[in-house]
Amino acid sequence: MAEATRELLWGVSGSLAQKLHYVLFAIATVIFVLGIIRWYRILKTGRDDEVRFDNLGRRFYYVIKDGFVFVRLYLREEKMGIMHLLVLWGFILLTIGTLTLTVAEYVTSEFFRGAFYLIFEATMDLAGFAFISGLLIAIHNRYFAKPSRFEKRWAQAKDDGAVLALLLVIGILGFVVEAIRISSGMPAYTALIGGFISNLIPFNLTAYRVTWSLHSLLAMLFIALIPYTKLAHIIAGPLNILTRTERISGREVDDEEYMGAIEPKDLQWRDMLSSLACMRCGRCQDACPATNSGTTLSPMFLMQNIRKTLDESFDLIGRQKKDDVLLLDSVLDMEAVWACTTCRACMEMCPVYIEQMEIIGEMRRGIVESGEAPPDIRDFLTNIQKQKNPWGEAKYKRDAWAKGLDVPHAKNTEFEWLWWVGCGHAFDSRNQEVARKLVRILDEMGIGYATVGREEGCCGNDVRRVGEEGLFQLLKEENMALFEKYGVEKVFSTSPHCFNTFKNEYGGFESKFVLELILEAIKDGRLKLKYPVNKKVTFHDPCFLGRYNGMYDLPREILQLIPGLELVEMPRNRDNSFCCGGGGGNLVREYPGEDRPNNIRAREAGRTGAEVLAVACPFCMIMLEDGVKMEKLDDRMRVMDVVELVHQAAFGVE
Repeated sequence: MAEATRELLWGVSGSLAQKLHYVLFAIATVIFVLGIIRWYRILKTGRDDEVRFDNLGRRFYYVIKDGFVFVRLYLREEKMGIMHLLVLWGFILLTIGTLTLTVAEYVTSEFFRGAFYLIFEATMDLAGFAFISGLLIAIHNRYFAKPSRFEKRWAQAKDDGAVLALLLVIGILGFVVEAIRISSGMPAYTALIGGFISNLIPFNLTAYRVTWSLHSLLAMLFIALIPYTKLAHIIAGPLNILTRTERISGREVDDEEYMGAIEPKDLQWRDMLSSLACMRCGRCQDACPATNSGTTLSPMFLMQNIRKTLDESFDLIGRQKKDDVLLLDSVLDMEAVWACTTCRACMEMCPVYIEQMEIIGEMRRGIVESGEAPPDIRDFLTNIQKQKNPWGEAKYKRDAWAKGLDVPHAKNTEFEWLWWVGCGHAFDSRNQEVARKLVRILDEMGIGYATVGREEGCCGNDVRRVGEEGLFQLLKEENMALFEKYGVEKVFSTSPHCFNTFKNEYGGFESKFVLELILEAIKDGRLKLKYPVNKKVTFHDPCFLGRYNGMYDLPREILQLIPGLELVEMPRNRDNSFCCGGGGGNLVREYPGEDRPNNIRAREAGRTGAEVLAVACPFCMIMLEDGVKMEKLDDRMRVMDVVELVHQAAFGVE
């Protein structure tokens, strides 16, 4: 019996079809390379203010994990993770198989027989099956299942269906070519799928050559289209993952002339790359509170509009042809820019680590620096600049919440921890109740702490999020000087906003969130939870505690230690939690959407049947209390801070 193998380029060797194949390959390669060169030139016009190629070992680990194995995507959406695995690895194996055939044809074919050939044929069959299966999943998901993220589509998304159709036809034609070859009388060997199809297709040499040529033509078309369509994400996606940031703090640009992102050239080159990496999957806008609320903001539209703007601003060889383009209105309108709550959900959900929120932050910086910020944002910044709080309350009232309490001041006592009370707990009446209960808890814990009373200012977290970098740096300098004055080495905060800023954007001292200290005290017995709290509770993850700092288990662990308490989860929780809408300056604004984020979140909490909506952030307290009232849920559900539930469990009183 002859050794298993087959004739290479069977049926087309030396024919016009073979010669045309190589001509098309050369043309496709030239078009592909020109497209890559064009985008490289465009990216070179962007800013380069952040190191993106350090720690290469770790960076390549993420490329493999999330760019080739799709762990990040799988954890968020299993079906789509599997789909991408099937399509990518089917495509990779088919490409390797094609290169193997080329080597065997033009270098040596000695290896292309026996066991190797049998494994090769089986692998190519399975790869083709995986490729087509993945594409069918994608088509079903996009056009039949239609997840909510496809409800708001980008108007210029013309190539979605064409790209899927092109790939599917290429995959199917590959099997047809194999089937016709086998139907000529060749053994199928391990080509099980091709062998099965060969029983359905009669042999015809002309049909074989036409099908082979069409398959070749479409494959070359695919190569040529990569830089010019959404297929660009095949290359840009892994590069985008490679250049991901591990920074939590806001972007810092060390350039006195930089005024924020006003024109395309003000964008970072990596943001331009991200516009190519964006595949319009819509996961960012599905998680975005602004999109869900009906505003004009869509993080996906932002990235696609950036690509469109760049495309229109440069010619076919990457030379700039427009130099008067402004990002405002060409990529986002004014409503969209200020609708962002800086919740980081878009960045958390993106499979390729696009930094949509940070681009919006740089656009805000440009608007603020140009003196074009909306009146309510100007008032917000003026209040903080003059009175060191968002509401413009007089500075001398900052310690009024502590009247009648024995709260130590840093100038009168030795202390280990400085308690940074924060604007919310100092000025908002509902959060003042939380602060007063916390005093009793801290005393019970026996912790050595102090405050700075009226000397406390604003941490600057939301100042930076609205784009006023100069004021943020001023507040930081003032606060650091205050810490130095009192010899502060450790700070705990009652607001996740303050905690995030001190931990990630100040430095020079230890920063903790108050619940960390409370959990330690519960575990070591200094704080005993003696009284049952017989309530069903659902917990809302604050963005600046969760997505910014990864503290998802901390509040839940405390709640689960409270006797009698039943914890139930909302469908959107942890890293998929839905923002209350209070971040990014929106705490003091009239939100522009048809359905405000806090109302949406209140309804989600109400559907759990919980009696208590627990929060761990003063902004969330303000927003969700309002949402619960607006949704008329306040007759059956209360909004309470985790601190209040701990207080009730420790002392038996609300």
